[in-house]
This record gives sequence, structure tokens and C-alpha cells, in this order.
Amino acid sequence: MLKLPKVLNCQAAAEMSCRRRDGSLSYYQRMTLAIHLIICSGCRFMDRQFALLDKAAKTLGSQGFLGKSQQESTLSPEAREKLKKIIK
Repeated sequence: MLKLPKVLNCQAAAEMSCRRRDGSLSYYQRMTLAIHLIICSGCRFMDRQFALLDKAAKTLGSQGFLGKSQQESTLSPEAREKLKKIIK
């Protein structure tokens, strides 16, 4: 008999979305997440944001930005302060 995936809550879907990017989900878990993403527009949006963050981190890492210390940063102190205010 075919066993249907259970429906996830949004918190579990967020965790599974992160773990999927690491490649640590089974086929069954990926299908369960896919069903949740079909149903839940908020989690689809969150999943796209995670994808964007992954892409940005990979781009920054490949360009060597993530390895620089703050002294080597090309941002001015004013720009750093503006970013801190935006992030908080």
C-alpha cells in the first residue's frame, strides 16, 4: 500500500529546507517538504530566500570576501554603521 507523506508544520518545513541544502534529507523527506511548499506560500517564499542567501554566500566565498578580516574590509566605517542599523 502506498504511504503518503505527512503534512509538515511551517517550523519543520523551515528546518527541512535548510537541511535539504546540505543534502541531508531522504527521498521521503524531500517529497514531504515539496508537498508542504506546494500548499504553503509563506514557506515557498522562505525557501526562495534561503536559496538567495546560499547563492550570495557562495558568490562572496568564491570572491574571497568571507575570509577577510574587518581591517581588510573595503567598506568605510560609515557604511558599516549603516549596515548595522539596517540589520538590527
